[in-house]
Amino acid sequence: GNGGGGGCGGGGGGARVRAVLDLSNRPHFESDLPLDEEYVGGGGGDGSPCGGDACGAAMPLCGTLLSCEMLHHVFLSLTMEARASVHLELREDGCAPGHTLDLALAAARAYGAALGVAIRLDPRRRGKVASSKGTLSK
Repeated sequence: GNGGGGGCGGGGGGARVRAVLDLSNRPHFESDLPLDEEYVGGGGGDGSPCGGDACGAAMPLCGTLLSCEMLHHVFLSLTMEARASVHLELREDGCAPGHTLDLALAAARAYGAALGVAIRLDPRRRGKVASSKGTLSK
């Protein structure tokens, strides 16, 4: 392992999120993402579109599939089951209506990238565990 930790950024639309992840066997999840809409991408759950383009054409429906509360639960559950310590940090947010879709995409990209770094083998360690205690398990 490389220490069982990784920090990466992810972007989506007008949002940028940084994820710091440590496979520590001490599960903890922190996030300062402003998931302040009822559904990811806005919309009121009634099938209303998330917005339009410059010509006024409606964008695909995205505000009826996943609540922001459930998005938080997804990241929390993934973190707890992986027995990791994860911090999602907002770096940039456009705050326009529907911004939670950009936040969700940026957070997922950052989380995935940080997890990839955390599980990558470091050939310099030659199979030794990257821990001052000699183990990353119980």
